[in-house]
Amino acid sequence: MANDYNHPNRSRSLQRAKRRKTNIILNSLIVIVILLIIIVASFIFLGGGKDDNKSSAPANTAHKQETSIDSNKSKSESNGDKNGSSDGTVSDNNDNTGDSSDDSSADKDSDNSQLDDSNVVANEGNDPNVKKTYVNPSWKPVGTSQTGGHQYSSDFNSTDWKEKEKALSYATGIPSDQMTIWYMSRVGSDSSVIGTITSKKDKKAYRVYLEWIDGQGWKPSKVEELNHNDRQ
Repeated sequence: MANDYNHPNRSRSLQRAKRRKTNIILNSLIVIVILLIIIVASFIFLGGGKDDNKSSAPANTAHKQETSIDSNKSKSESNGDKNGSSDGTVSDNNDNTGDSSDDSSADKDSDNSQLDDSNVVANEGNDPNVKKTYVNPSWKPVGTSQTGGHQYSSDFNSTDWKEKEKALSYATGIPSDQMTIWYMSRVGSDSSVIGTITSKKDKKAYRVYLEWIDGQGWKPSKVEELNHNDRQ
């Protein structure tokens, strides 16, 4: 009888032990799964953030490079306007006529240097053919691309001639393609020039005096409005 009684007790004890082992295994598996989920989630979030930072860096760099290129381009264009010159074929030291053939419609410098500007002082000239004399204290040299010193030239295609043409346009406010140069001559030296021009629009004639400034180019010193073109 004792053996029959102990047998069921032993079976229940074994079953309880098996359940405890099963519960321990299940709990361990649950803990492992949770840990794996945490690790994977951390990798995704932390790893993704680093990738985003890396990917944004080149974009910022590219933006800075584009800004730098645009800035350099703007500076380059600005310098080109200051040092540019007009093309044309006209007479020098004679009475033949010639027209400037500059493709530009107006010189940027001349747009701001009209003879009716409020800074211009106008006086009656002593020459009977001089209607008015203009002297503008704000006139500046037009710039030069000549290197190694000034090289005076009467060649219509030379740099010096084109820069003199630009100075004539700047002083009178007449765009290069609307100006006819009738006469251009040195006065005593290579650094002093007189030019006679007319406007194609209103046919007004002007005598312009230019002075060479080393390293800066031709600068207008005086403009005389003539009653008639004495070089035609």
